[in-house]
Amino acid sequence: MGKLVVVKGDPVTGTDLHNVSGTNAQGSAYAGTGKFAYNGSVTAEPSDFVSIGGTPVALVTSGSSLGPAETATGGHGPLSGKDFSAPGPAPNSPVSLLDTPLGAGAPSSGAGSGLLTVDGVGVLLDGDSFDTCGPAPTTAASSVAAQGQDFVTCAE
Repeated sequence: MGKLVVVKGDPVTGTDLHNVSGTNAQGSAYAGTGKFAYNGSVTAEPSDFVSIGGTPVALVTSGSSLGPAETATGGHGPLSGKDFSAPGPAPNSPVSLLDTPLGAGAPSSGAGSGLLTVDGVGVLLDGDSFDTCGPAPTTAASSVAAQGQDFVTCAE
């Protein structure tokens, strides 16, 4: 059985990595990285030619963005980071995110169908990986789930 085709608005979830700063328990300045949950959706550059049920199909050239609650004060806020890494003790909460803008994601290399294309561009399939926001996009740490339609599938 094939995989469902992804459409605009389908969720992209996973983890991304950001540069952060703060103060550790000893009162020293901290600078390092921390992991944050990525909760977004396919929003950018869907097909302007092919739709399923009136919703544009997502392509390997499409992008994702964080949901409205995933701002620097929300899901990507100072208290939301984990797995901090840097020399020395981890920072106290809160930390400051140093990366801007937040939210952009793009399909990882190798994502998309090799069979189904729109004007030569691969169509995204359920479970395809995404590189999500950070100082250098966090490679394949997120994935897309086909939820906007449940009747068009494609073999990989």
